[in-house]
Amino acid sequence: MATPLPGTAAAEVLRRNAVTLVGAALAVVASLIGFFRAFAMDGHAMPAPLPGSGHGGAHDTMLRGMPLADMPEMFVAGAGILIAFTGALLSGRTGGVARRTTTPVAAGSRRRALVAVVATAALTIDISKTSTLGFVIPGMRAEYGITPSAASLLAVGGLSGTATGALLFSRLADRIGRRSSYLIATLGFTVTSMCGCMATFTGNVVMCFLMGVAVGGLAPMLITMLADLFPGGSRGPMVAGLSMVATAVGYLIASGSALWLEPTYGWRVLWLIGTPTGLGLALVTLLVPERAPRTATTTEAAPAAPSPATVQHPAAEQHRVAAARGSFTTPLQWLYAATVGLLTFGLTTWVPTLARAGGLSLTTANTLLTTVAVVMVPCAALLALAYRRTGPIALAVRLALCTAAILLVLTASGLADGVAWLSAAVLALSLFAVNTMAAVFLPIAADLADTRGRGRATGTVSFFNRLGGLTGPLVLALLVSTVTGVLLAVAVLALLCGAIAWYTGHRHRRHTRPVAHAPAADTAPRRDLNSAP
Repeated sequence: MATPLPGTAAAEVLRRNAVTLVGAALAVVASLIGFFRAFAMDGHAMPAPLPGSGHGGAHDTMLRGMPLADMPEMFVAGAGILIAFTGALLSGRTGGVARRTTTPVAAGSRRRALVAVVATAALTIDISKTSTLGFVIPGMRAEYGITPSAASLLAVGGLSGTATGALLFSRLADRIGRRSSYLIATLGFTVTSMCGCMATFTGNVVMCFLMGVAVGGLAPMLITMLADLFPGGSRGPMVAGLSMVATAVGYLIASGSALWLEPTYGWRVLWLIGTPTGLGLALVTLLVPERAPRTATTTEAAPAAPSPATVQHPAAEQHRVAAARGSFTTPLQWLYAATVGLLTFGLTTWVPTLARAGGLSLTTANTLLTTVAVVMVPCAALLALAYRRTGPIALAVRLALCTAAILLVLTASGLADGVAWLSAAVLALSLFAVNTMAAVFLPIAADLADTRGRGRATGTVSFFNRLGGLTGPLVLALLVSTVTGVLLAVAVLALLCGAIAWYTGHRHRRHTRPVAHAPAADTAPRRDLNSAP
Protein backbone atom coordinates (compact mmCIF):
# COMPACT_ATOMS: atom_id res chain seq x y z
CA MET A 1 0.00 0.00 0.00
CA ALA A 2 1.41 3.38 -1.02
CA THR A 3 2.35 5.76 1.75
CA PRO A 4 0.68 9.18 1.38
CA LEU A 5 2.96 12.16 0.95
CA PRO A 6 3.52 14.24 4.10
CA GLY A 7 1.97 17.29 2.52
CA THR A 8 -1.12 15.34 1.51
CA ALA A 9 -1.52 13.90 4.99
CA ALA A 10 -1.16 17.35 6.57
CA ALA A 11 -3.74 18.80 4.19
CA GLU A 12 -6.13 15.98 5.05
CA VAL A 13 -5.72 16.63 8.77
CA LEU A 14 -6.34 20.36 8.30
CA ARG A 15 -9.41 19.72 6.15
CA ARG A 16 -10.90 17.25 8.61
CA ASN A 17 -10.31 19.54 11.60
CA ALA A 18 -11.03 22.91 9.96
CA VAL A 19 -14.23 23.50 11.94
CA THR A 20 -12.51 22.57 15.22
CA LEU A 21 -9.62 24.92 14.50
CA VAL A 22 -11.95 27.82 13.68
CA GLY A 23 -13.86 27.30 16.94
CA ALA A 24 -10.64 27.03 18.94
CA ALA A 25 -9.32 30.26 17.40
CA LEU A 26 -12.53 32.11 18.33
CA ALA A 27 -12.33 30.85 21.93
CA VAL A 28 -8.65 31.80 22.26
CA VAL A 29 -9.01 35.33 20.85
CA ALA A 30 -12.14 36.07 22.91
CA SER A 31 -10.50 34.79 26.09
CA LEU A 32 -7.45 36.99 25.57
CA ILE A 33 -9.65 40.04 24.99
CA GLY A 34 -11.58 39.33 28.18
CA PHE A 35 -8.37 38.83 30.14
CA PHE A 36 -6.82 42.15 29.12
CA ARG A 37 -10.11 44.05 29.49
CA ALA A 38 -10.38 42.86 33.10
CA PHE A 39 -7.08 44.58 33.94
CA ALA A 40 -7.83 47.67 31.85
CA MET A 41 -11.01 48.62 33.74
CA ASP A 42 -11.05 51.71 35.93
CA GLY A 43 -10.47 50.39 39.44
CA HIS A 44 -11.50 53.70 41.02
CA ALA A 45 -15.10 53.01 40.08
CA MET A 46 -15.38 50.09 42.47
CA PRO A 47 -16.34 50.45 46.14
CA ALA A 48 -13.62 50.66 48.78
CA PRO A 49 -12.59 47.28 50.16
CA LEU A 50 -14.49 45.94 53.13
CA PRO A 51 -12.84 45.96 56.55
CA GLY A 52 -10.84 42.81 57.20
CA SER A 53 -10.54 41.94 53.52
CA GLY A 54 -6.78 42.44 53.70
CA HIS A 55 -6.70 44.74 50.66
CA GLY A 56 -5.59 47.87 52.46
CA GLY A 57 -5.68 51.07 50.53
CA ALA A 58 -4.58 49.72 47.19
CA HIS A 59 -8.15 49.38 45.95
CA ASP A 60 -7.35 51.38 42.82
CA THR A 61 -5.78 48.24 41.36
CA MET A 62 -8.46 45.85 42.57
CA LEU A 63 -10.36 43.92 39.92
CA ARG A 64 -14.14 44.18 39.93
CA GLY A 65 -17.09 42.41 38.37
CA MET A 66 -18.94 43.40 35.22
CA PRO A 67 -22.53 42.79 34.08
CA LEU A 68 -22.86 40.11 31.41
CA ALA A 69 -24.04 42.77 28.97
CA ASP A 70 -20.56 44.32 29.18
CA MET A 71 -18.80 41.05 28.39
CA PRO A 72 -19.66 40.09 24.79
CA GLU A 73 -16.32 38.27 24.50
CA MET A 74 -17.56 35.68 26.99
CA PHE A 75 -20.42 34.70 24.69
CA VAL A 76 -18.09 34.65 21.68
CA ALA A 77 -15.70 32.36 23.57
CA GLY A 78 -18.55 30.05 24.53
CA ALA A 79 -19.70 29.91 20.91
CA GLY A 80 -16.12 29.09 19.88
CA ILE A 81 -16.05 26.06 22.19
CA LEU A 82 -19.38 24.84 20.82
CA ILE A 83 -18.08 25.17 17.26
CA ALA A 84 -14.86 23.34 18.16
CA PHE A 85 -16.86 20.58 19.87
CA THR A 86 -19.16 20.22 16.86
CA GLY A 87 -16.15 19.99 14.56
CA ALA A 88 -14.61 17.28 16.76
CA LEU A 89 -17.85 15.29 16.68
CA LEU A 90 -18.06 15.56 12.89
CA SER A 91 -14.42 14.50 12.56
CA GLY A 92 -15.00 11.49 14.79
CA ARG A 93 -18.13 10.47 12.88
CA THR A 94 -16.24 10.34 9.58
CA GLY A 95 -14.00 7.64 11.00
CA GLY A 96 -10.91 9.77 11.45
CA VAL A 97 -10.63 8.93 15.14
CA ALA A 98 -11.01 5.23 14.51
CA ARG A 99 -8.25 5.28 11.90
CA ARG A 100 -5.95 7.24 14.20
CA THR A 101 -6.48 5.10 17.29
CA THR A 102 -6.55 1.53 16.04
CA THR A 103 -2.75 1.25 16.13
CA PRO A 104 -0.52 2.73 18.83
CA VAL A 105 2.03 5.21 17.59
CA ALA A 106 5.69 4.31 17.67
CA ALA A 107 7.72 6.46 20.03
CA GLY A 108 11.24 6.56 21.40
CA SER A 109 12.29 7.39 24.93
CA ARG A 110 12.67 11.09 24.08
CA ARG A 111 9.13 11.32 22.73
CA ARG A 112 7.76 9.45 25.75
CA ALA A 113 9.63 11.78 28.12
CA LEU A 114 8.21 14.83 26.31
CA VAL A 115 4.66 13.50 26.58
CA ALA A 116 5.23 12.73 30.27
CA VAL A 117 6.41 16.31 30.90
CA VAL A 118 3.39 17.75 29.07
CA ALA A 119 0.93 15.52 30.94
CA THR A 120 2.53 16.23 34.33
CA ALA A 121 2.56 19.99 33.69
CA ALA A 122 -1.09 19.91 32.64
CA LEU A 123 -1.97 17.87 35.75
CA THR A 124 -0.12 20.43 37.90
CA ILE A 125 -2.12 23.33 36.45
CA ASP A 126 -5.31 21.29 36.78
CA ILE A 127 -4.66 20.63 40.49
CA SER A 128 -3.68 24.26 41.11
CA LYS A 129 -7.08 25.38 39.82
CA THR A 130 -8.91 23.12 42.25
CA SER A 131 -6.68 24.33 45.09
CA THR A 132 -7.40 27.95 44.15
CA LEU A 133 -11.01 27.38 45.18
CA GLY A 134 -10.11 27.71 48.86
CA PHE A 135 -8.11 30.89 48.35
CA VAL A 136 -10.91 32.81 46.62
CA ILE A 137 -13.54 32.05 49.28
CA PRO A 138 -12.27 34.46 52.03
CA GLY A 139 -12.22 37.45 49.67
CA MET A 140 -15.52 36.43 48.11
CA ARG A 141 -17.16 36.16 51.53
CA ALA A 142 -15.90 39.64 52.43
CA GLU A 143 -17.12 41.21 49.17
CA TYR A 144 -20.55 39.56 49.05
CA GLY A 145 -21.10 39.37 52.83
CA ILE A 146 -22.08 35.67 52.83
CA THR A 147 -21.87 32.97 55.51
CA PRO A 148 -19.58 29.92 55.36
CA SER A 149 -22.53 27.69 54.46
CA ALA A 150 -23.47 29.95 51.55
CA ALA A 151 -19.83 30.20 50.43
CA SER A 152 -19.57 26.40 50.39
CA LEU A 153 -22.03 26.44 47.47
CA LEU A 154 -19.14 27.67 45.32
CA ALA A 155 -17.21 24.49 46.15
CA VAL A 156 -20.32 22.36 45.64
CA GLY A 157 -20.86 23.93 42.22
CA GLY A 158 -17.24 23.38 41.21
CA LEU A 159 -17.12 19.78 42.47
CA SER A 160 -20.45 18.99 40.80
CA GLY A 161 -18.82 20.13 37.59
CA THR A 162 -15.73 17.99 38.14
CA ALA A 163 -17.89 14.91 38.77
CA THR A 164 -19.82 15.60 35.57
CA GLY A 165 -16.62 16.20 33.60
CA ALA A 166 -14.98 13.00 34.86
CA LEU A 167 -17.80 10.91 33.39
CA LEU A 168 -18.41 13.03 30.30
CA PHE A 169 -14.85 13.27 29.00
CA SER A 170 -13.96 9.64 29.74
CA ARG A 171 -16.79 8.66 27.36
CA LEU A 172 -16.16 11.52 24.98
CA ALA A 173 -12.56 10.45 24.39
CA ASP A 174 -13.85 7.21 22.84
CA ARG A 175 -16.01 9.23 20.45
CA ILE A 176 -13.83 12.12 19.31
CA GLY A 177 -10.37 10.95 20.38
CA ARG A 178 -8.12 11.82 23.31
CA ARG A 179 -6.42 14.74 21.56
CA SER A 180 -9.67 16.48 20.66
CA SER A 181 -11.04 15.85 24.16
CA TYR A 182 -7.91 17.39 25.64
CA LEU A 183 -8.30 20.46 23.41
CA ILE A 184 -11.96 20.95 24.35
CA ALA A 185 -11.16 20.55 28.07
CA THR A 186 -8.29 23.06 28.00
CA LEU A 187 -10.36 25.55 26.02
CA GLY A 188 -13.17 25.19 28.54
CA PHE A 189 -10.65 25.72 31.34
CA THR A 190 -9.39 28.88 29.61
CA VAL A 191 -12.76 30.43 28.80
CA THR A 192 -14.34 29.84 32.21
CA SER A 193 -11.39 31.60 33.87
CA MET A 194 -13.25 34.78 32.96
CA CYS A 195 -15.51 34.02 35.93
CA GLY A 196 -13.18 36.44 37.73
CA CYS A 197 -15.23 39.17 36.04
CA MET A 198 -18.64 37.92 37.22
CA ALA A 199 -20.45 40.56 39.25
CA THR A 200 -22.68 38.30 41.36
CA PHE A 201 -22.07 35.30 43.60
CA THR A 202 -24.63 33.27 41.65
CA GLY A 203 -22.75 33.99 38.43
CA ASN A 204 -19.55 32.78 40.06
CA VAL A 205 -21.20 29.52 41.14
CA VAL A 206 -22.49 28.86 37.61
CA MET A 207 -19.11 29.60 36.03
CA CYS A 208 -17.35 27.52 38.69
CA PHE A 209 -19.55 24.57 37.71
CA LEU A 210 -18.62 24.99 34.04
CA MET A 211 -14.94 25.30 34.92
CA GLY A 212 -15.29 22.14 37.00
CA VAL A 213 -16.59 20.23 33.99
CA ALA A 214 -13.39 21.05 32.11
CA VAL A 215 -11.09 20.42 35.09
CA GLY A 216 -12.84 17.18 36.01
CA GLY A 217 -12.48 15.87 32.47
CA LEU A 218 -8.80 16.76 32.27
CA ALA A 219 -7.50 15.04 35.43
CA PRO A 220 -8.47 11.37 34.71
CA MET A 221 -7.51 11.84 31.06
CA LEU A 222 -4.00 12.93 32.06
CA ILE A 223 -3.60 10.08 34.57
CA THR A 224 -4.64 7.62 31.84
CA MET A 225 -2.17 9.21 29.44
CA LEU A 226 0.65 8.82 31.96
CA ALA A 227 -0.37 5.22 32.71
CA ASP A 228 -0.19 4.42 28.99
CA LEU A 229 3.36 5.74 28.77
CA PHE A 230 5.03 3.37 31.23
CA PRO A 231 5.19 -0.39 30.83
CA GLY A 232 4.82 -3.23 33.30
CA GLY A 233 5.91 -2.89 36.91
CA SER A 234 7.25 0.64 36.50
CA ARG A 235 3.81 2.04 35.68
CA GLY A 236 2.44 2.35 39.22
CA PRO A 237 5.49 3.97 40.86
CA MET A 238 6.16 6.35 37.97
CA VAL A 239 2.57 7.58 37.59
CA ALA A 240 2.02 7.83 41.35
CA GLY A 241 5.33 9.69 41.76
CA LEU A 242 4.52 12.20 39.03
CA SER A 243 1.01 12.62 40.44
CA MET A 244 2.39 13.35 43.94
CA VAL A 245 4.84 15.93 42.63
CA ALA A 246 2.12 17.54 40.48
CA THR A 247 -0.14 17.75 43.56
CA ALA A 248 2.54 19.48 45.63
CA VAL A 249 3.58 21.90 42.88
CA GLY A 250 -0.06 22.61 42.03
CA TYR A 251 -0.79 23.72 45.59
CA LEU A 252 2.41 25.77 45.58
CA ILE A 253 1.21 27.60 42.45
CA ALA A 254 -2.18 28.29 44.03
CA SER A 255 -0.78 29.52 47.36
CA GLY A 256 2.01 31.50 45.69
CA SER A 257 -0.47 33.23 43.40
CA ALA A 258 -2.58 34.16 46.42
CA LEU A 259 0.48 35.52 48.24
CA TRP A 260 1.87 37.65 45.40
CA LEU A 261 -1.20 38.70 43.43
CA GLU A 262 -4.22 38.81 45.76
CA PRO A 263 -3.06 41.75 47.93
CA THR A 264 -2.70 43.88 44.80
CA TYR A 265 -5.55 42.73 42.55
CA GLY A 266 -7.98 40.98 44.90
CA TRP A 267 -9.39 37.46 44.86
CA ARG A 268 -10.66 37.72 41.27
CA VAL A 269 -7.14 37.54 39.82
CA LEU A 270 -6.83 33.97 41.11
CA TRP A 271 -9.48 32.94 38.58
CA LEU A 272 -8.28 35.17 35.75
CA ILE A 273 -4.73 33.78 35.69
CA GLY A 274 -6.27 30.56 34.40
CA THR A 275 -6.48 32.22 30.99
CA PRO A 276 -2.75 32.31 30.15
CA THR A 277 -2.10 28.93 31.79
CA GLY A 278 -5.02 27.37 29.93
CA LEU A 279 -3.77 28.78 26.64
CA GLY A 280 -0.35 27.30 27.35
CA LEU A 281 -1.94 23.88 27.79
CA ALA A 282 -3.96 24.26 24.59
CA LEU A 283 -0.85 25.12 22.56
CA VAL A 284 0.70 21.70 23.23
CA THR A 285 -2.35 19.76 22.05
CA LEU A 286 -0.44 18.24 19.11
CA LEU A 287 1.92 16.55 21.57
CA VAL A 288 -0.96 14.62 23.15
CA PRO A 289 -0.98 11.04 21.78
CA GLU A 290 -4.22 9.44 20.67
CA ARG A 291 -3.03 6.10 22.02
CA ALA A 292 -0.21 4.67 24.11
CA PRO A 293 3.21 4.92 22.44
CA ARG A 294 4.45 1.58 21.14
CA THR A 295 7.90 0.53 22.30
CA ALA A 296 9.73 -2.71 22.65
CA THR A 297 8.81 -2.88 26.33
CA THR A 298 5.11 -2.18 26.15
CA THR A 299 2.46 -4.82 26.29
CA GLU A 300 1.36 -3.94 22.76
CA ALA A 301 4.73 -5.03 21.38
CA ALA A 302 5.45 -8.60 20.40
CA PRO A 303 5.03 -10.84 23.45
CA ALA A 304 8.18 -12.10 25.08
CA ALA A 305 8.90 -15.79 25.34
CA PRO A 306 7.18 -17.28 28.40
CA SER A 307 9.35 -18.20 31.35
CA PRO A 308 9.74 -21.88 32.32
CA ALA A 309 7.69 -21.23 35.45
CA THR A 310 4.84 -19.83 33.37
CA VAL A 311 4.90 -22.82 31.00
CA GLN A 312 4.94 -25.33 33.84
CA HIS A 313 2.30 -23.66 35.99
CA PRO A 314 -0.10 -21.66 33.78
CA ALA A 315 -2.91 -21.80 36.35
CA ALA A 316 -0.71 -20.31 39.06
CA GLU A 317 0.46 -17.58 36.67
CA GLN A 318 -3.10 -16.64 35.77
CA HIS A 319 -3.95 -16.61 39.48
CA ARG A 320 -1.21 -14.06 40.17
CA VAL A 321 -2.03 -11.83 37.20
CA ALA A 322 -5.67 -11.58 38.33
CA ALA A 323 -4.88 -11.28 42.05
CA ALA A 324 -4.54 -7.50 42.25
CA ARG A 325 -7.74 -6.88 40.32
CA GLY A 326 -9.60 -9.42 42.44
CA SER A 327 -8.49 -7.92 45.75
CA PHE A 328 -8.99 -4.29 44.75
CA THR A 329 -12.63 -4.60 43.69
CA THR A 330 -14.69 -1.88 42.09
CA PRO A 331 -16.77 -1.19 45.26
CA LEU A 332 -13.54 -0.77 47.26
CA GLN A 333 -12.22 1.67 44.68
CA TRP A 334 -15.43 3.68 44.81
CA LEU A 335 -15.57 3.70 48.61
CA TYR A 336 -11.97 4.79 49.05
CA ALA A 337 -12.29 7.40 46.29
CA ALA A 338 -15.41 8.90 47.88
CA THR A 339 -13.88 8.99 51.39
CA VAL A 340 -10.63 10.57 50.22
CA GLY A 341 -12.63 13.04 48.13
CA LEU A 342 -14.68 14.12 51.14
CA LEU A 343 -11.50 14.69 53.14
CA THR A 344 -9.40 16.27 50.39
CA PHE A 345 -11.91 18.72 48.97
CA GLY A 346 -13.25 19.66 52.39
CA LEU A 347 -9.77 20.69 53.50
CA THR A 348 -8.89 22.31 50.17
CA THR A 349 -11.94 24.56 50.47
CA TRP A 350 -11.47 25.72 54.05
CA VAL A 351 -7.74 25.64 54.93
CA PRO A 352 -7.11 29.25 53.69
CA THR A 353 -10.14 30.47 55.67
CA LEU A 354 -9.10 28.59 58.81
CA ALA A 355 -5.55 29.92 58.46
CA ARG A 356 -6.95 33.42 58.99
CA ALA A 357 -9.46 32.40 61.67
CA GLY A 358 -6.92 32.85 64.46
CA GLY A 359 -6.32 36.49 63.59
CA LEU A 360 -3.58 36.11 60.98
CA SER A 361 -3.64 38.73 58.22
CA LEU A 362 -4.12 37.79 54.57
CA THR A 363 -0.42 38.24 53.79
CA THR A 364 0.78 36.34 56.87
CA ALA A 365 -1.62 33.43 56.31
CA ASN A 366 -0.77 33.14 52.62
CA THR A 367 2.96 33.39 53.40
CA LEU A 368 2.61 30.53 55.85
CA LEU A 369 0.67 28.36 53.40
CA THR A 370 3.15 29.11 50.61
CA THR A 371 6.07 28.19 52.87
CA VAL A 372 4.41 24.89 53.70
CA ALA A 373 3.76 24.34 49.99
CA VAL A 374 7.45 24.87 49.22
CA VAL A 375 8.33 22.17 51.76
CA MET A 376 5.74 19.88 50.17
CA VAL A 377 7.62 19.63 46.87
CA PRO A 378 10.76 17.80 48.10
CA CYS A 379 8.55 15.81 50.50
CA ALA A 380 6.50 14.65 47.51
CA ALA A 381 9.67 13.42 45.82
CA LEU A 382 10.66 11.53 48.99
CA LEU A 383 7.19 9.99 49.25
CA ALA A 384 7.47 8.88 45.63
CA LEU A 385 10.63 7.00 46.60
CA ALA A 386 8.83 5.57 49.64
CA TYR A 387 6.10 4.33 47.31
CA ARG A 388 8.65 2.24 45.45
CA ARG A 389 9.94 0.72 48.70
CA THR A 390 6.70 0.17 50.63
CA GLY A 391 3.97 -0.04 48.01
CA PRO A 392 0.78 2.06 47.83
CA ILE A 393 -1.20 0.36 50.61
CA ALA A 394 1.47 0.70 53.30
CA LEU A 395 2.12 4.31 52.27
CA ALA A 396 -1.59 5.22 52.42
CA VAL A 397 -2.05 3.57 55.84
CA ARG A 398 1.01 5.29 57.32
CA LEU A 399 0.00 8.69 55.98
CA ALA A 400 -3.48 8.27 57.46
CA LEU A 401 -2.17 7.20 60.87
CA CYS A 402 0.44 9.98 61.03
CA THR A 403 -2.11 12.61 60.02
CA ALA A 404 -4.66 11.47 62.60
CA ALA A 405 -2.03 11.22 65.36
CA ILE A 406 -0.67 14.73 64.76
CA LEU A 407 -4.15 16.27 64.69
CA LEU A 408 -5.31 14.47 67.83
CA VAL A 409 -2.17 15.47 69.75
CA LEU A 410 -2.56 19.09 68.64
CA THR A 411 -6.20 19.09 69.71
CA ALA A 412 -5.57 17.43 73.08
CA SER A 413 -2.72 19.83 73.90
CA GLY A 414 -4.89 22.90 73.36
CA LEU A 415 -2.32 24.48 71.04
CA ALA A 416 -4.82 24.48 68.15
CA ASP A 417 -6.80 27.30 69.76
CA GLY A 418 -3.84 29.13 71.31
CA VAL A 419 -1.25 29.26 68.52
CA ALA A 420 -2.81 30.42 65.26
CA TRP A 421 0.21 29.91 63.01
CA LEU A 422 0.81 26.38 64.34
CA SER A 423 -2.75 25.23 63.70
CA ALA A 424 -2.63 26.76 60.20
CA ALA A 425 0.65 25.00 59.41
CA VAL A 426 -0.64 21.65 60.68
CA LEU A 427 -3.82 22.00 58.63
CA ALA A 428 -1.74 22.70 55.53
CA LEU A 429 0.45 19.66 56.23
CA SER A 430 -2.69 17.56 56.73
CA LEU A 431 -3.97 18.77 53.38
CA PHE A 432 -0.70 17.64 51.80
CA ALA A 433 -1.02 14.21 53.43
CA VAL A 434 -4.58 13.59 52.23
CA ASN A 435 -3.76 14.98 48.79
CA THR A 436 -0.93 12.47 48.62
CA MET A 437 -3.32 9.66 49.57
CA ALA A 438 -5.55 10.73 46.68
CA ALA A 439 -2.58 11.12 44.31
CA VAL A 440 -1.46 7.55 45.10
CA PHE A 441 -4.90 6.09 44.58
CA LEU A 442 -5.99 7.17 41.09
CA PRO A 443 -2.82 5.86 39.38
CA ILE A 444 -3.43 2.47 41.06
CA ALA A 445 -6.92 2.35 39.56
CA ALA A 446 -5.48 3.21 36.14
CA ASP A 447 -2.74 0.58 36.51
CA LEU A 448 -5.15 -2.21 37.46
CA ALA A 449 -7.63 -1.40 34.69
CA ASP A 450 -7.59 -3.19 31.37
CA THR A 451 -5.71 -1.24 28.69
CA ARG A 452 -8.74 -0.79 26.44
CA GLY A 453 -11.02 0.33 29.25
CA ARG A 454 -8.47 2.34 31.24
CA GLY A 455 -9.91 5.74 30.33
CA ARG A 456 -13.45 4.87 31.38
CA ALA A 457 -12.35 3.05 34.55
CA THR A 458 -10.22 6.01 35.66
CA GLY A 459 -13.00 8.46 34.81
CA THR A 460 -15.53 6.49 36.86
CA VAL A 461 -13.25 6.31 39.90
CA SER A 462 -12.58 10.05 39.57
CA PHE A 463 -16.36 10.60 39.45
CA PHE A 464 -16.82 8.89 42.82
CA ASN A 465 -13.90 10.87 44.22
CA ARG A 466 -15.64 14.12 43.25
CA LEU A 467 -19.00 12.78 44.40
CA GLY A 468 -17.59 12.20 47.87
CA GLY A 469 -15.92 15.58 47.70
CA LEU A 470 -19.28 17.29 47.29
CA THR A 471 -20.08 16.66 50.94
CA GLY A 472 -16.66 17.77 52.22
CA PRO A 473 -17.12 21.56 51.94
CA LEU A 474 -20.65 21.32 53.38
CA VAL A 475 -19.58 19.18 56.34
CA LEU A 476 -16.59 21.34 57.25
CA ALA A 477 -18.64 24.52 56.67
CA LEU A 478 -20.52 23.61 59.85
CA LEU A 479 -17.21 23.50 61.76
CA VAL A 480 -15.17 26.38 60.33
CA SER A 481 -15.91 28.55 63.35
CA THR A 482 -13.83 26.19 65.52
CA VAL A 483 -10.43 24.94 64.42
CA THR A 484 -10.63 22.14 67.00
CA GLY A 485 -13.80 20.75 65.44
CA VAL A 486 -12.19 20.68 62.00
CA LEU A 487 -9.07 18.95 63.33
CA LEU A 488 -11.14 16.23 65.02
CA ALA A 489 -13.29 15.68 61.92
CA VAL A 490 -10.22 15.40 59.69
CA ALA A 491 -8.55 12.98 62.13
CA VAL A 492 -11.59 10.67 62.13
CA LEU A 493 -11.87 10.74 58.34
CA ALA A 494 -8.14 10.06 57.97
CA LEU A 495 -8.47 7.00 60.20
CA LEU A 496 -11.40 5.83 58.07
CA CYS A 497 -9.32 6.16 54.91
CA GLY A 498 -6.49 4.24 56.57
CA ALA A 499 -8.88 1.47 57.62
CA ILE A 500 -10.15 1.07 54.06
CA ALA A 501 -6.58 0.97 52.75
CA TRP A 502 -5.62 -1.63 55.37
CA TYR A 503 -8.61 -3.80 54.49
CA THR A 504 -7.63 -3.59 50.84
CA GLY A 505 -4.13 -4.81 51.71
CA HIS A 506 -5.61 -7.63 53.78
CA ARG A 507 -7.75 -8.76 50.85
CA HIS A 508 -4.77 -8.56 48.55
CA ARG A 509 -2.61 -10.76 50.78
CA ARG A 510 -5.43 -13.30 50.97
CA HIS A 511 -5.87 -13.35 47.19
CA THR A 512 -2.16 -13.68 46.50
CA ARG A 513 -1.36 -16.60 48.77
CA PRO A 514 0.60 -19.21 46.79
CA VAL A 515 -1.56 -21.90 45.27
CA ALA A 516 -0.61 -25.56 45.16
CA HIS A 517 2.46 -26.31 42.99
CA ALA A 518 2.91 -22.58 42.33
CA PRO A 519 6.39 -21.32 41.48
CA ALA A 520 8.28 -19.15 43.95
CA ALA A 521 7.02 -15.62 44.39
CA ASP A 522 10.04 -14.08 42.69
CA THR A 523 9.78 -16.19 39.53
CA ALA A 524 6.52 -14.78 38.19
CA PRO A 525 5.55 -11.15 37.77
CA ARG A 526 2.59 -9.83 39.74
CA ARG A 527 1.17 -6.52 40.86
CA ASP A 528 1.61 -6.30 44.62
CA LEU A 529 -0.36 -3.56 46.33
CA ASN A 530 1.30 -4.16 49.70
CA SER A 531 4.91 -3.78 48.60
CA ALA A 532 7.01 -2.30 45.84
CA PRO A 533 6.53 -3.73 42.35
